[in-house]
Parts: sequence; structure tokens; C-alpha cells
Amino acid sequence: MENDSSRKILGSVWFWIAVAGVVMLCGVFYFIGSYTAKVDLHGKKASLDELVKEIEEREVLLGELKNKTESQTKEVADIQEELQEMEKEKNDALQIIENKSRAEEEMKELQKQVEKSSKELRDLTEEIKTKKAELAAAEGKIVEKKQEPKILSAGFFTVGKDLPVGRYKVVAQSGFGNFFVNSGSKVNVILGDSEIGVIEYVFYADEGDEIELTLAAKFIPVE
Repeated sequence: MENDSSRKILGSVWFWIAVAGVVMLCGVFYFIGSYTAKVDLHGKKASLDELVKEIEEREVLLGELKNKTESQTKEVADIQEELQEMEKEKNDALQIIENKSRAEEEMKELQKQVEKSSKELRDLTEEIKTKKAELAAAEGKIVEKKQEPKILSAGFFTVGKDLPVGRYKVVAQSGFGNFFVNSGSKVNVILGDSEIGVIEYVFYADEGDEIELTLAAKFIPVE
């Protein structure tokens, strides 16, 4: 009986020892789990929940950065497109300026050619007039100028004052009468349709010559 009681007591002691060991082992495991559940986050120990929360916050921040990056990428693309358009406008403007400069140069060249041609035409015209005058002189003909004739009535006149210096063909306006230059020392004729006079008379009027007319006469400039 004593042996049975001793065995029972001994079994009960071992039971409680085993229970105490299990409790201690659970405490050790909890301590180990609690310790290992902590990680180093920014130099501090963080729990699993804190780590999960931090990861979620980082994911949100990453999403915001991604959206911001996409927005900035679009803005950059828009700016590049605007720059390309401005570059095209600049090139078009430069082309217009270049075309204008080329046109101005061509215009200047044409102007030079026109001036050269005009000078050549004037020279040719003068040459033709000279040849005509020479031909007329050779044939005894008088070439009238395109200037307006000067009509002087009967009276006294001074060359350079009443009549410009030059060569003239003098024709009576009507009837007949005397035509004197320098009191007849230079010209002394009867103008008019008369058997004793002449229908026209050609002379060179020099500066200061004195003209005397007893009839109205037309002074026609000639070559």
C-alpha cells in the first residue's frame, strides 16, 4: 500500500513538473516568436503589423510617384511637341526671309539691267537723232525739235530774255514783213508769202542778239 501511495505521489509530482515544463516552453516560444517578429525598420525594431503598414504606405507613395511621373512625362511630351512646332515656324520664317532677300537681290539686279538698258536706249536715241540731223543736213533738210514753238509779235526782242538761245526756223504767221537780227548785220530778210521775201528762214540765236520784227512770226526750234 505504501508503495502504491508513493508511486501515486511520485506520478503526480512528475505530472506537475511536466506541466510546468510545458508552460515554460510555451513562454520561451512566445518570447522567441515575439523577438523574431521584430525587424529592423529605419534603425528601429518594428512589429509585423508595423512593417505591413509601412509597406502599404510605401506602395501608396509609389503609386502617387508613378502617377506623377506619367503626368510629368505627358507634360514633357507636350513641351517637346510645342518646341517642334516652334522650330517649324522658325524655319518657315527663315525661309521667308531668305526668299525675300533673294527676291530683293534679283530686283536690284533687274534694276541695274533696266538702268543699263535705259542708258543704252538714251545713247541710241541720241545717236539716231545725230544721224538724222547729219542726214538732214546732207540732204538740206531741217529737223524740227519736239519743243513748243515760240511766237513773237511785231516788235523788238532780246535772245536769252524773250527767246531762248538755240537754232530756229522762223516762219511768218501771216502776210509779210521785215526780220532783222542785230540791226540787220546778222539777219536781214523779208518774211512771208511774197515774191521778194522768203517763206522761212533758219538762223542760230545767240545770247544777247537783238531781234526786230515788223510782223508776227513763229520761231520753231530745230536741230
